[in-house]
Amino acid sequence: MNETISIFFACNDRYVPYLDVAILSLIAHVSPRRQYHITVLKTDISAKNQAIIKKHQTENVTIEFYDVAEMLAPVRKTLPEMFYFSIDAYYRLFIETAFPQYDKAIYLDSDVILLNDIAKLYETDVTGKLLAAVYEQNTDRSPEFTNYVEEIIGIPHNTYFNSGVMVMNLAEFRRQKVQETFLRMLTEYHFDSLAPDQEYLNVICHGQVKYLPTGWNKHSFPEPPQGELNLCHYALSNKPWHYADTINGEYFWEYAKDSEFYPLLLDSLNSYSDLDRQHDREAFQAILGAIEGIKRSDRTFRKLWFKKEVCHG
Repeated sequence: MNETISIFFACNDRYVPYLDVAILSLIAHVSPRRQYHITVLKTDISAKNQAIIKKHQTENVTIEFYDVAEMLAPVRKTLPEMFYFSIDAYYRLFIETAFPQYDKAIYLDSDVILLNDIAKLYETDVTGKLLAAVYEQNTDRSPEFTNYVEEIIGIPHNTYFNSGVMVMNLAEFRRQKVQETFLRMLTEYHFDSLAPDQEYLNVICHGQVKYLPTGWNKHSFPEPPQGELNLCHYALSNKPWHYADTINGEYFWEYAKDSEFYPLLLDSLNSYSDLDRQHDREAFQAILGAIEGIKRSDRTFRKLWFKKEVCHG
């Protein structure tokens, strides 16, 4: 008997329209012979929006919402601000303890589109690994990001993975106490970084990652995917609901037309102004500027964790 495919998203009320489209695309490709359970980690999604999402349930796809507020309360004030991302990105780091019934699960960001059965990703063998993921396709596109990963985080840039699509070996997470390590790092070190959730995972899981072809987490860059195109990820500012020319954006709109949020999404695209686009460009430049500032910091993973913790651990 096949086990249930466990899938997690993390979302807030503002991002529900994109989550809705992601779930529609996921359900469009499920196998009738498998069972799927989707859990949306949240704190502030309205009852109305939860009801809209839950309408998509089928005989073999169930959807539940899990409020992480109580779980986060003891540590919320210590969670560092994220330069470009929502605090929701941290929720994935608590799955191992909040859901002890699962030894394996998939985590997905809400700005993705599935073009294949998610069960095929779930079946990835992660024995002896903490997780399976795709390398971060942004790091080798600019020397600034390559340098950031190697000189500030302290790992080879071609081993740095994107945490927006992961097959998580939760049994191994528990055995190695990943959440406990994350919370200790968070409270004792206070690292300076751009994307703390992703960087903590990269540091903690370094050397224990199975790398997947980019077809399972294809960002909106012109390079063709490795293998079949199974999943499109509209990371950073490359959002099809803002930019009509987003690479692979047509897949988003293919499923968006069946969403109750379709009028809102169309309005978002049509009303995105030149000033909004300018703000996106300025935000990217601010990220590059932040990298220069972090380089001068004494509180980086490379300087604090790899030199002190690993060398003495």
